[in-house]
Amino acid sequence: MLVALYYFKSKTMGLNPVEIIKKLPRTNCKECGYPTCLAFAMAVVTGACEPAKCPYFSPENWPEVKQKVSLEEDYAWRILEEVKKKVQKIDLEKVAPSLGASFENGWLKLPFLDTEVLLNASRARRLDGKDLDPRDQILLYNYFIFAGKVPLKGEFVGLESFPSSLSKTVTLRRYAEEKLGEAFSGRLNSLKKALSFLKTEEPKECPADLCAIVYVLPRVPLKVHFFEAEPEENLPPEVKILFDANATAYLDLESLVFCAERLVERLIELAEEE
Repeated sequence: MLVALYYFKSKTMGLNPVEIIKKLPRTNCKECGYPTCLAFAMAVVTGACEPAKCPYFSPENWPEVKQKVSLEEDYAWRILEEVKKKVQKIDLEKVAPSLGASFENGWLKLPFLDTEVLLNASRARRLDGKDLDPRDQILLYNYFIFAGKVPLKGEFVGLESFPSSLSKTVTLRRYAEEKLGEAFSGRLNSLKKALSFLKTEEPKECPADLCAIVYVLPRVPLKVHFFEAEPEENLPPEVKILFDANATAYLDLESLVFCAERLVERLIELAEEE
């Protein structure tokens, strides 16, 4: 299922793993989500991840990467067209009810984060008129392609509970959990207010300073545990994002991590809009 869904198609860079390795610290730190620098280099070459996933990546070392943004956007649009071809084969009206969507006049309507979207087999748009990022469109169409053939379990687990999730777990940690912790440390009230703009539920039990079940999509709930920093113990804020045990019936791992990243981005934006 389009493994490199949201990542830069780095084959266009004309690099090979050896060239990339020469520009890395070669410490196998695993901060990129891969077990070795060589594994990371191979992932970059095949398009499975972007160079910036390495915290020691320096754009000036690779002039070709200056085109990254435009190339990434171009790749996202091309992937979107491929995904739309798959959607053509789906009876959207039939799958809509099981995915929490309604079907009216040829359009699917469903909640997405703090807004609502309309989509059919050829187009997706926000009800408020704002542009819908191509990566968001890919996510939405993937949601209908997967079609959630089993019900949610109601039990939340860490991403590491799913097979082949090692690199994705590190990505989730770095680009969602740590980012959320840094943004709202000492600002739990701001986080609560931002959460109020989304569909949320309060879990029965909360082992953290703040817990919330947040629906990115109607059948994609994420459970957020936010532990505030403890300066006297020299402990930074800690965030854990959990997924329904049957989440992979609704989206692939890359898409689930992207859901977490988009949730964090939107919470930060909502807090800044106060």
